[in-house]
Amino acid sequence: MRLIIISLFALMMLLPLSCGDDDPPTSSGQADDVSNDDDDTASPADDDDADDDADDDAFEYNIYTHVIPEDKEAIATGDYEQPSHFYDAISVNSQYTHLLNFIVDPMMPPWRESLRTSGPLILYSDDLDVIVFSPMDHFYVSLIWFENGEIRYGLEGDLDSIPAGFTHRFIMVRGKGINATIKKWGDLLNEDRGRLRQDRYADPGLSYLGYWTDNGAYYYYNTEGDMNEQDTLFAVIDDAYSAGIPYRYMQLDSWWYFKDPGLFSPGGLIRWEPLPEMFPGGLVAFHNRLGLPLIAHNRWFSLQNDYLNDYDFILDEEMAFPLGRDIFDHFMDDGLNWGLSTYEQDWLMAQFWGVTHLRDGVDHAENWMRNMNDAAADHGMTIQLCMAGAAFLMDSLDLDAVTSIRTSIDYHINISKESYWPQFHTVNMLAWAIGVWPFKDNFQSAEKYGEAEALISSLSAGMVGPGDKIGEADAQLIRRTCREDGLLLKPDKPATPIDAMFLDHERPFITSTYSDRNDIGYRWTYLAAYNLMREHEDRSFFDIGWAYVSYGMKYTGNMFVFPDKVLDWHLDVYKDLGITEQMLLYNWRTGEAQVLEGVFDIPAMESLYDHAYYVLVPIFENGLALIGEYEKFVTLADKRFREIEPTANGVNLTLAGAPGEDITLRVYDTNAGAFLEDTVVAFDDNEEVVIIRR
Repeated sequence: MRLIIISLFALMMLLPLSCGDDDPPTSSGQADDVSNDDDDTASPADDDDADDDADDDAFEYNIYTHVIPEDKEAIATGDYEQPSHFYDAISVNSQYTHLLNFIVDPMMPPWRESLRTSGPLILYSDDLDVIVFSPMDHFYVSLIWFENGEIRYGLEGDLDSIPAGFTHRFIMVRGKGINATIKKWGDLLNEDRGRLRQDRYADPGLSYLGYWTDNGAYYYYNTEGDMNEQDTLFAVIDDAYSAGIPYRYMQLDSWWYFKDPGLFSPGGLIRWEPLPEMFPGGLVAFHNRLGLPLIAHNRWFSLQNDYLNDYDFILDEEMAFPLGRDIFDHFMDDGLNWGLSTYEQDWLMAQFWGVTHLRDGVDHAENWMRNMNDAAADHGMTIQLCMAGAAFLMDSLDLDAVTSIRTSIDYHINISKESYWPQFHTVNMLAWAIGVWPFKDNFQSAEKYGEAEALISSLSAGMVGPGDKIGEADAQLIRRTCREDGLLLKPDKPATPIDAMFLDHERPFITSTYSDRNDIGYRWTYLAAYNLMREHEDRSFFDIGWAYVSYGMKYTGNMFVFPDKVLDWHLDVYKDLGITEQMLLYNWRTGEAQVLEGVFDIPAMESLYDHAYYVLVPIFENGLALIGEYEKFVTLADKRFREIEPTANGVNLTLAGAPGEDITLRVYDTNAGAFLEDTVVAFDDNEEVVIIRR
């Protein structure tokens, strides 16, 4: 996608409630002079036996079910934000003075002032008591906002009819902590459907390192010298392999197929087939020679597309829209022949706003996405969503082929990192809760902040997709994300902001994630801090301007707490991370280690967009702290460490790797206050057993 096109399309303590309350406090009324003709019935579901997690006592929730008994016709208000139908408002305690919701725009940017959105709405107090409120179904037609101490909600204003018996459910989850309560919200939505979160390694894109040609990559609408696109990509892979970069798939972005010429940039899809001047032998021949799976991009349909005579379409003012599944089966048939593993559907919000049909019926957008999903699933392919709003993310609860979603605007090299990093990590809380893996977008490892970009990609637990120019990729840096066979080394969940980031502060932007070893009862925590400050002398006018343009002139400081200066560098591992035991603090960038209990100070960073990275390593009963594969970003990934067995005087390890791969392990002896000698492991097979002793 192109950012200029985004801007064109984007002009656009609770009063006491116990689980299972039969009659929660509500207030009815009218908003914005639109008549409230609510004749539906609403009741909170009894969930006394539903919330059986180990942390049961920390959360409460209610489900609100609304049933509209009779048909409603011609109810559209002419404005999406002016509801066509209201449900009774819910009053909340005045302690909830902060909120977070997500703009109904591509990549669902967070916003800290009340908007009318499809949800979720997150309310929280200074003490981090949290409410999460969202629909449980019919996500695309839901409308939620917070006003005058009340959660208000209903159906969006472009909806023109409601069928008799329409049932609409909403959920309110209450708990302590923003990350924890959002996760619980996601747990409940998944449990409602009997669904598990998608596996971190669900498809080749999620499993392996890949090369990307998306906006921000060097070869986005660009080739090397006088080569065509096909030969450029062959040269990319040859160069990568000679440098030891193990790419295992390739992404083809919007440049490869037939499109309208467009006014400012290429327009809608004409035909989803490769341009012959780019791929003279077609994609089958390209795939066969490349020898790698492909991820292929698609966009909206042109009003003059080549499929109009073969499939059912609606023609709106700016784009065409397919009504059935057949066109997606056509695409997936072709995709299988081309070697596709994942179909990337982009411009989702542009289509949502550009096609009236998607907003005027209760199930129109749902049917569109199910047609796409079912076609992909029946062909054994997965889907990545791009330029999606939060409704698309929540709807993926019912789309088993959707495994990943873009949660950041398009990457651009060296520019305005406050426009990317905080938003990405914040939206990742939702992606993790729902169970779809976030993608940061491509990055160029050779850029000034390449290490931070690679680190963020790696800690996202999603895809990692460099897009460097031939001869310029930082091979050593890229290899820190994966094994020698290209298998990504991931944490257990995406890195997200620590809760303290959502209250006023003067700290760097701090995120965390972890690797859990439930078999031995230990957790390795990965902690990153980024120097983002509004008044840094190196923050250029271009950085500031880019932030505004990227979000349709919306103010970045309303997306996250953006301090004027970073003056507070402390981190309290108990208050900030919930860690009560003694740990080893390993500074990944310097290689220094210290036993930690309580508070420490991150060394002050002077450079704008600089970062610090730490691994908080558990200390075994024998006094040893296994840092792990210290040259990788994720030092204790489960795809490397199959078994860990602390012993009286050491640790026994079963490791996974690629034959011929060499890795180095690092252990710290807290009894001696020193590192053990590093252990080098050479893989003769896919598995090696290693015994480390003092």
